[in-house]
Amino acid sequence: MKISILFFSCFILAGSLAWGQPGSGDDLLKRLSGGGEHDQVQIQSDSLLDVNYYKLMAVNSKVRGVPGYRIRIFSESGIGAKEEQQRIRASFLSEFPEIDAYYRYDEPYFKVYVGDCRTRSEALKLYDLIEDEFPNPIIREDYIHIK
Repeated sequence: MKISILFFSCFILAGSLAWGQPGSGDDLLKRLSGGGEHDQVQIQSDSLLDVNYYKLMAVNSKVRGVPGYRIRIFSESGIGAKEEQQRIRASFLSEFPEIDAYYRYDEPYFKVYVGDCRTRSEALKLYDLIEDEFPNPIIREDYIHIK
């Protein structure tokens, strides 16, 4: 009895590891719902679950990067704001060439964000570094690029 339970457990474990390998299909929901000819188990789900799953997949496919923090050093609107945005970014890059700076336009504001910080403590260190040169920086959550 113990041998059969052990054998069955090993069989299930090996099967689940093989099923979870990359390249076995991109759409997990179709695989779980039973899209193959040799499927012995089929999972039925509510149609709202399917709709929400595909909405989440569409949103996630558009997101570039990972959650992290950036510091906003400029945010203005009005006449000349775009030129000032470019001047502030150029000034920052000349002061700190090893730190990336990013333009952003969130209507009607032209903004400059700097840094790709994984943690808030990393963002606070960067904040302390740039605070004297660029007054009133603001730490914001953002999707960052990993190098």
